[in-house]
Amino acid sequence: MVWFLNEKDLELVHAVSSVLTGEEDPSIYLLHVKYTNLVRVNLVLLKAFLEDKKRRGLMITIDRPHQYLSHLMQLHGVDQTNLVFVDAISLHSADTKGGAVAPEFQMGPFHIEALPDFLMKHVDGGSSFQIDMSKIDFVIIDNVSTLLTYNSMESIKRFFQKYIDVLKNVKSRGIQTALVMDRDQHTELYEFISSLSRKSIELGQDMLVKGVRVMGAQVALPSKAVPEASASAGSGNDGPPMLERK
Repeated sequence: MVWFLNEKDLELVHAVSSVLTGEEDPSIYLLHVKYTNLVRVNLVLLKAFLEDKKRRGLMITIDRPHQYLSHLMQLHGVDQTNLVFVDAISLHSADTKGGAVAPEFQMGPFHIEALPDFLMKHVDGGSSFQIDMSKIDFVIIDNVSTLLTYNSMESIKRFFQKYIDVLKNVKSRGIQTALVMDRDQHTELYEFISSLSRKSIELGQDMLVKGVRVMGAQVALPSKAVPEASASAGSGNDGPPMLERK
């Protein structure tokens, strides 16, 4: 079933964009949303980063082949000019028709702890699909919960440890990483990623931002919009980065 971003979705684009602050430091943002809205929220995030914030990004697909999301972006008119895909699932899926071409992480989702090494390898060139992480402003993984289908919790923790090292070292300006998942389905994974995150953002079934947790401090938000000042309420500023640069 194909839907189109409606007025409420576009309001969410601007609301989420106002919460995704702190570009000067590498940061992880975790969004809690019901499983049925995962793809929709990924589109909202892409539109927020690419069009609202005018950023360049990397989209890592581990749930469905990148062609699927690329096709949805075309349908919804989301510009892909400044987006690079890395596909970790196409070699293990029959659904690979159409869409943009992307570098493939051939080890697939079964060895996710090796993905950060793959990214760093491509930084140095030598590939027709060069990924220059020094020019990347944001990273999105299409469905981080899928990692548990292919990996142990320990492997996922190793992945994040190595990935954080990549964030710290690839550029002087921070890379923002946005991850969307349903915390009710995978509580342990959600709590682990939340411990690494600068902000945890909760979206209701109505696709409105219900609250933002900054460094563990719950912030109450109005239902219609998320003013930038509200995202850091009670802290006096946006708070120190979760990932401190070495």
